[in-house]
Amino acid sequence: MASSSTTTTTDASSCQWDALPAHLQERILSLIPVTELLPVAAASRALRRLLRYPAFHALLSPHRLDAFFLLTPRLAVHPLSRRVLRTPPLAALCPPSYPLVSSASPSRLITCNTLHFLPPIPDGSYLLSVVVKPPPSSSCILVAVTTGAAVRSYTLDTADPSRQWASRGDVPVSISLLGNAAVSGDRRQLFVLGRGPDALLVFDLATGTWKVLPVVMPQGLTTAHLFVYDGKLFVVGGVERLGEVERVVVWRLEDEKEAMVWREVGVMPAEVFDELVAGRHGSFWHFQAADRLGILCLYNAVDGRLVMFDAADGLWTVLPRVSGLDAEESGRWFGHVLEPEVELLLGQRRPVIIRDENVIAADCSSHAHSWGQQISRVGTVSIGMYFPDHLRWDLLKGICM
Repeated sequence: MASSSTTTTTDASSCQWDALPAHLQERILSLIPVTELLPVAAASRALRRLLRYPAFHALLSPHRLDAFFLLTPRLAVHPLSRRVLRTPPLAALCPPSYPLVSSASPSRLITCNTLHFLPPIPDGSYLLSVVVKPPPSSSCILVAVTTGAAVRSYTLDTADPSRQWASRGDVPVSISLLGNAAVSGDRRQLFVLGRGPDALLVFDLATGTWKVLPVVMPQGLTTAHLFVYDGKLFVVGGVERLGEVERVVVWRLEDEKEAMVWREVGVMPAEVFDELVAGRHGSFWHFQAADRLGILCLYNAVDGRLVMFDAADGLWTVLPRVSGLDAEESGRWFGHVLEPEVELLLGQRRPVIIRDENVIAADCSSHAHSWGQQISRVGTVSIGMYFPDHLRWDLLKGICM
């Protein structure tokens, strides 16, 4: 026993963290998901000092495992820790101000209150997508479309001082409705699902034109959701037969020599599918979906069932069940993805105020006066809203409790 204890001590002391150069420590820590750095930051003062260095912050980039998927305005799931967390009340996320559209940015969204400070959306239209422009720009492009068979489109560039919706192209085919929109990796295009009949549409943000890609959609597709990962376009959806969803499949769009085709790349295992449908095989017909950097959460809001798909390795995971929601909360909204920021790990909470000339605090009701002053000062429409840091901080604390 003594020999074993000595060996263990020797092995542990043979690799000392403090002996590593600071730049190597920074590089190693930068590879760890931010939501796993919280217990690391609490380990020692030296580590906390290291995490404060601007050089370390410069190494950080969005980690695909750092995300909180908001199931409802007050409930979030953290896939990395497999935890479902309650979030504190937030005025901008309470009725009747539920978000309408969340953007490709993990920290911006559009709410009903936000729209009061924008030019009115053209009659008969709704917001389809919010596209955050590539850095260094912090402005956004809003895309609105009309309902009905003849779909028209409009865009609003928040960097344009005219603050006007511009009429863009019409969808070239008759479509019953549009599904979700996925932003291309270069943020120049929107991929949009057309339903009735099924079609894959592409909207060019620069020219404002639509086209229908020449690809046959999977047969029996229902409850479909598009997402982009690693430069590839995917669709996840149920496969329906005789009015019953029999399985859930993931396809990837492949541009082959002869034509573009959807290649099946993953099928939800039977035991995961049984969990998602909650035993209602003959009556299950719908799930909600949200994605971030290839992590996809599927949510059966009726039965509170959650499963996750990772496009990086093709693995499916059953997440904790959700319970205790009333009918209104369970069906209201799902889809926004929230990411933490490293300064929150250090307890550096910022007040909920305007952060820069294009970003406004999330609580519209308590900051409406400041919002109006900001729009007047910069002469542009400011629609980007950040979640208050106390919400991020409470979520971070939640995963370590």
